[in-house]
Amino acid sequence: MVRLFLSFPLAAFALLGATACSSGPTILTHDNGEVALRVESGVDEVEVENMKVRKRDGRATAQFHLVNEGDELRRVFVSLEWFDSDGFLLDDSMEVDPRERTFTLRGENARTLTFFSPEGGSPSKLRCVIEHVDL
Repeated sequence: MVRLFLSFPLAAFALLGATACSSGPTILTHDNGEVALRVESGVDEVEVENMKVRKRDGRATAQFHLVNEGDELRRVFVSLEWFDSDGFLLDDSMEVDPRERTFTLRGENARTLTFFSPEGGSPSKLRCVIEHVDL
């Protein structure tokens, strides 16, 4: 009987704590069986749409649209990491595709972003994080 009494307040506290916290970034995934794309975005009024991935000749390409649904200009910072099928981070591909970029999105406008995996690896996953940058 005491056990039930103690577990109920703990469960209620956990539920209250979960509702009081922010929901965190929006996480979207797309997987074509060869390459998986995971986009994490915490930017208000910026949506990720039309996610695509493909693999050709040992290199992967990922593409998606960033849509600014608001009226105002927004700057976003995008960082990316390519991983192999074992979960190891692939070598940097700075000459071909920088791992970090800043983009400006005009109000009520979309921008297509395309990323290419580094050469020499066997990419199977791309993780993109999108964050707001002050103007």
